[in-house]
Amino acid sequence: MQRNGLARRYLFSALLIALIPLALLAIVYDTQYVRVLEKVTESRTNARLSGAENLLRTFLQERIYELEGLSDVPEIFEWLTSAQAGDTPSQMMLAQLRQQLDSPHIYGVVTKPAQFDQPQWHLTQTLLNGVSWRALPTTRFAGAELLGPALPTSERPGWIILRLSPTGNPAPEAWIGLVVRLASLTEQIQDLTLAGLQAPLIVPPQEVMLTSLGSLEPLRQLSQKDIISRDFIEGWHIRLQWLGDPLLGPLESARFWLIFLAIAAALGVIVLSRHLSKRLERQITPLVEGADRVASGDFETPLSIEGTAEIGHLSFALERMRLRLKRLVKSMVDVERRAVLGQFSAGVAHEIRNPLATIKTTIQALSRKESDPKRQKLMESVDREIDRVNDVVQLLLDYARPREATAGKVNVLDVVETVKILADAIAHSHRVELIQIEHPPVFAWADPSQIRQIVMNLVMNAIQALEGMGGRVTIRVKQHGLAVYISVSDNGPGVTSEHLSHLTEPFFTTKINGTGLGLAICKQLAQANKGNLRFQSVSGEGLKVTLQLPVYLNS
Repeated sequence: MQRNGLARRYLFSALLIALIPLALLAIVYDTQYVRVLEKVTESRTNARLSGAENLLRTFLQERIYELEGLSDVPEIFEWLTSAQAGDTPSQMMLAQLRQQLDSPHIYGVVTKPAQFDQPQWHLTQTLLNGVSWRALPTTRFAGAELLGPALPTSERPGWIILRLSPTGNPAPEAWIGLVVRLASLTEQIQDLTLAGLQAPLIVPPQEVMLTSLGSLEPLRQLSQKDIISRDFIEGWHIRLQWLGDPLLGPLESARFWLIFLAIAAALGVIVLSRHLSKRLERQITPLVEGADRVASGDFETPLSIEGTAEIGHLSFALERMRLRLKRLVKSMVDVERRAVLGQFSAGVAHEIRNPLATIKTTIQALSRKESDPKRQKLMESVDREIDRVNDVVQLLLDYARPREATAGKVNVLDVVETVKILADAIAHSHRVELIQIEHPPVFAWADPSQIRQIVMNLVMNAIQALEGMGGRVTIRVKQHGLAVYISVSDNGPGVTSEHLSHLTEPFFTTKINGTGLGLAICKQLAQANKGNLRFQSVSGEGLKVTLQLPVYLNS
């Protein structure tokens, strides 16, 4: 509650600011609200409705006149009465039909010769998609027949057929028909439209509703205020659909939406307040827990960086603080450990070196006077072991008191070639192939003797990793940006990921006879030359060690 108190105060203030104006507006609107008692428009008169019916019948009668004229054309009459199955219409007859298609109300012409089983359609074939002409309702009108309508779909418009027999038979074997645009028929009722009050519709025998544009109107429940005309042809009538009072409807709707808006705003602000409070708690709680972990000395567990804006910046800042503290503590521990190890190593080295010198001198003096070959060989073995112990002591001294680097221009290729020459014999004795990848001259800014010592140590470690199994050690040199890279890689057994991070720790070694100081000294020397070591390994695929040094610049 205390954490989110500020956020909740702001959100509740927003709730009041949003609701008070809406509440005042609703009160003022409700007090001024008066229902309209009288209708704004009068009902459609029977005279206007009769006029629309006459327009519809007149439109159909005009098309019948056109159809009668077309059936009287000699070529068409002959085609309908005497054409045999398989005959094709003449060009003269087709020209007569095309003239009829110039009318904006006609989609096409249909002819049905007496000897044909199916009618011939002279129109765009897509108009027949999904239509079975035999299933269309049939209505008689003025000596002709009206088939349809074929209701409009998303793929084609609607249409009707007016057909007529050239012989005047009521059920003709031969007939000719006009495919009439349905929208041309329905647009005859446009004058009945009263915007916002009434919408005129035509209801055909299929009991669907067609608008004045010839489209289908969704079926609605019949209103008591709807006006239905008598049939202007059998099965066809007009319906004036009541749309509602143009003033009463908006007033009722506005009142409803105003109240709904006030309630929705209140609920929205409350939900938003709860959501933001929980979100802030989810974002702040991990930060507090993370800060407590850092305060207790846990620098390894990363903080959860979440949130946006200020919370996100705070999370990022705390995570950066944790990483810096981790590096600082690790650096301090490392420095302290090195100091302790250095003091210990220097003390041990001094205490061991003097007795070793005395023992070595004594052994050498005794060996010169010894006549027994077996004892002579034993004393030589002791002398070699004293030298080996002396080497270890020297490593301890090198680690305890590393010499400061004297930086200068170093030809890295010369250093690598020198190391390769020195290490070739040892590599050959271990059945190891030592390869240097060719590269143009590269110059680094470092102490040449220390760099040679680092590279030699890395190469010797790689050769020793392949002892008893043979293999290949590759030395590569490259320059990238302001850094020079010397990499030594082998195809030996490699190092596990668990051991990889401990390779430069003093006295850590994976060798049976190793001291664990070689790579620790290499790391010291690399850091003294403003460089670093990077280790890459996959167990069973070898180890790659890369020494990074600053490039030599002329300035």
